[in-house]
Amino acid sequence: MPQYDVIIVGAGVAGLTAASSLARHGVSVLIVDSEAKGGFKTGECLMADALPVMEKLGLKQPFLNADHRSLQSYRVSWGQQNSYERHLLTHPMGAGWIVNREVFDDMLLNHCQLHNAEIRWQSALHQVERSASGEWLLHFKEGKDVLSAKFIIDASGRARAFTRRINVPKTQIDKLVASCCHVQTDCELSANQATIASDKHGWWYYAKYTKTHGNLCYFSDADLPRPSSPQHLLDSAMQQPSLARLLSDSVPVSTTFKRYAAYSSALQDCIGEDWLAIGDAAVSFDPLSSYGMTSALSSAFYASKAILRYFNHTPQFLQTYQQLIQQNFLSYLDKHNQEYEKVRAENSEFWMRRQSNQAA
Repeated sequence: MPQYDVIIVGAGVAGLTAASSLARHGVSVLIVDSEAKGGFKTGECLMADALPVMEKLGLKQPFLNADHRSLQSYRVSWGQQNSYERHLLTHPMGAGWIVNREVFDDMLLNHCQLHNAEIRWQSALHQVERSASGEWLLHFKEGKDVLSAKFIIDASGRARAFTRRINVPKTQIDKLVASCCHVQTDCELSANQATIASDKHGWWYYAKYTKTHGNLCYFSDADLPRPSSPQHLLDSAMQQPSLARLLSDSVPVSTTFKRYAAYSSALQDCIGEDWLAIGDAAVSFDPLSSYGMTSALSSAFYASKAILRYFNHTPQFLQTYQQLIQQNFLSYLDKHNQEYEKVRAENSEFWMRRQSNQAA
């Protein structure tokens, strides 16, 4: 039976980051992911305050060398109010980036391979149990061999593939779902800028992550009307004045159309006996916050530090990690509610839920 110090469930930003951070310190690490290598990922914004953490992880220079597009401002059209521009150049940490996720994830994979972390793709977790000696035993749907580990990290996002199987409760704040698609376009009117616009049933996000491609997303609740196809998504976006001119020559890349959960949530406990959760599996943030990738990187970094100390017989740092994660989530909720309350003119179920803080 293959045995590891740590098995990480999920090969997203958080999982890959934790794997490389632990492996570089001599911990035997295996990452398992239910998807195939190179699966479609939506583009995301990354704020400059992620750089100090990336530097500690040894990722700063590879990230800067990748030449992701600079994010200098947001153009926001909230409700019936006039649109405004929120500049990042005056932010204490400076401008951010519109990240090309394919390039970013390849960087993380290379870092894992550099430090000899192993990865198994298309390995969907089926069952979890403890051995007589107290190690975790992981069984997979594909009938592959059982894997053993001293410690488990759940990095499987909102699916919470591990913590769900050991019955860790979660708190879910809303029902937000994203409908996303890449578009091919030569229009550069929105270069170095992300556009956010509200409509009756939710809000839009658009940004170009390369010279020829952009990422278009619509966020609404799971029980409300949503675009049903790539063309429907683009046609609906074209009804928004702030988006129409930016998408005038756009063609949807149909193979990239995807729906995924985007709700805010938190585990009741993100640590337990020989396990912890990181990234969206621990706490998940509304994409409006642009905090998802930063949270994934920082939680992976601090979790790996806590696990290293745990293996060196100082387990109290796991509790310190949990306190940090929970404090960050409470701070996020305050800012999240303040932003949504700016939209007062839309008389619809989606916005009334946000204004009353009863979206779940």
